[in-house]
Amino acid sequence: MGRLRFSSSLLIFAGAAVFSAGLAASCSATGKQGTLNLSGGDDTGAGEGGAAGGPDGLGGIINIDGGQEQPDDVTVNPCGSACGRKELCTGAYLGLDDDCDGRIDEECPCVPGQAHSCFRGDPSFRNSPGCFPGSQLCDETGTWGPCVGGVHADESCYVNSSAACHPLQSPPFADVDLKEGTGIFSADAVPGSERWAVACPEGIDPCPAVSGTGPADDFTPLQSGEYTVTYTKRLANGETGSCKYPLFVGAGGLRVELEWEHDFGVVDLDLHVHKPNNTQPWKTTGAAADCGWANCTIKQFGAASGVRWFSDSATPPDPVNWFLDPVDSKNNCFFAPRGVGEAWRDNDMGCHNPRLDLDNVRCDASVTDPDDEEFCAPENINIDFPPKSRWIRIGVHYYGHGGVLDDIHPRVKIFCNSALGADLGPTGFYSPEQAVAFAPADVLDRFWLVADVLFPEPDECGQETCVVQPIYLDAETKTPLLTTKDDVETNFGPAYPPLP
Repeated sequence: MGRLRFSSSLLIFAGAAVFSAGLAASCSATGKQGTLNLSGGDDTGAGEGGAAGGPDGLGGIINIDGGQEQPDDVTVNPCGSACGRKELCTGAYLGLDDDCDGRIDEECPCVPGQAHSCFRGDPSFRNSPGCFPGSQLCDETGTWGPCVGGVHADESCYVNSSAACHPLQSPPFADVDLKEGTGIFSADAVPGSERWAVACPEGIDPCPAVSGTGPADDFTPLQSGEYTVTYTKRLANGETGSCKYPLFVGAGGLRVELEWEHDFGVVDLDLHVHKPNNTQPWKTTGAAADCGWANCTIKQFGAASGVRWFSDSATPPDPVNWFLDPVDSKNNCFFAPRGVGEAWRDNDMGCHNPRLDLDNVRCDASVTDPDDEEFCAPENINIDFPPKSRWIRIGVHYYGHGGVLDDIHPRVKIFCNSALGADLGPTGFYSPEQAVAFAPADVLDRFWLVADVLFPEPDECGQETCVVQPIYLDAETKTPLLTTKDDVETNFGPAYPPLP
C-alpha cells in the first residue's frame, strides 16, 4: 500500500513545540492586492529575559516541585489569565509569563541543553485552535533563552482564521498537502504558477525538497519540529503574491531522533533506548533491555522476536506493547520511509512500543527526495505511551565510519508529546560549551550515555511534559559520558537520578 497523503487539518497534537525559527501565518501581495498581515503581532522572541543562576551543581535535577512561590495574598491561575508578582518555576507555571512582564522563566534555573514548550500571553489560550506553543532552550549558563517559534496569545492566535494562510500539523513521515495551509489566499492563483518552499528546523540536513515524486504541493517531513512554508503565486495581472505559515511536525509520547554529518562518507551511528527503570547492561547487538537496530525494528517484531517491555493487554495511555489506533493517521509507524511503513501496516498489529522506525546505515547527502532510498533520514526510536515516573536512558554507539577520517558530531533531539525536551550534542556539554565529538579512533568502541528522560504525571492544568537530565562524567565541567562498548555491555552506567 502506498504512502498516505496526509490531511494536516485533521490531527491535533497537545503542546506542539520545537526549538526553531517560527512565525504566525502572514501573507502579502504586490500591486492592487496590498498587504494582508494575519500574524496579529511580531515574532521577535518576546520571551528573552535576563540572566539567571543555574541549579546547585551544573547537571543537577531541576526541582519541579520546588521553585519560587507567590505571596499568600497573590492568586495566580496557571490554567487561566491571572498575573502574579513573580515568575514561577514549578509544574504548570513553567513556560508561561507568570508576572506578565513580557519575559518567560527569566528567573528559573535550568540545565544546559534542556528545552521546554513556552507560550506568550494569556495561558488560557494555550490549547485553543490556532494557538501553538514555541520552545525555549537552556543555554550554557543555565538560563532559559527566548521563546522561539509557535503562534501565541500576544499575536492574537485565537482569532487567526483558517480561511487564509494558516498553520498546519502533521506526524513525522506523512505526506503533507501544503496547499491546505493557503486557504482562500490561493484561490486567485494562475493555474500552474503556484510554488512552495520549505525551510527546515535547525539541525535538519539535508532538508527534504517539496514534491519528490508526488504533486507539486506535497512535502514529507521525516523529523519533528517547526517548519516554515513559503507559498508564492502569480496573479492574472502578472503580479505576484506570497504568504508564509508554519508546519508543526510531531508525535505523541517519547520520540528520540539522532542526526550526524553525512557529507563525509559512510558513517554509521546507532541509537539505543534502555528499558525504563531497568539496570541490566546494554548490548549493542541486541538485548532484552536495550532497544536498537538488532531487536527493535519491524524485522524482529514481524517475526515476534523483538523486545517486550510492556503489557499486551493494557489500554493507552498506559504502556502497551502493541496498539492499532482506529484512526489510521495516528499510527505513525505506518508512514515510515524505505518500505518500513508498509511493512508495519502489513503486519496488521499497529505500532510496537518501543520501536526503531529507521536504521540509517548508509545514505547520500546530496539526495533531497525523502522518498529516495538514499535520502539521509534520521534514526529514531519511539515509545508512543511511555510509563509515568520511570527513568528512560538514551545512548548512541559509534558503529562504523567507512574509512572517514573526520570527527563526527552526534545530535540527539528528545521530543515529549511533540514538544522538544532537549537538544543535546551541539549544546549541553563542556564549559565553555562545545559539541560532543566521536574521533576516527573511536569507531566500534565509543558509546555515549546521553540522557535520562522521565514523564511525570500530568500537571494541574492537564499538560503532559517530561524531565530530561543530561548524563555527565563530570557535572562541574559538564563533560559528557563518552564510555566504551565493552563498559556498557558489562555495566549499565551511573545510577538513575532521584525522582523529582
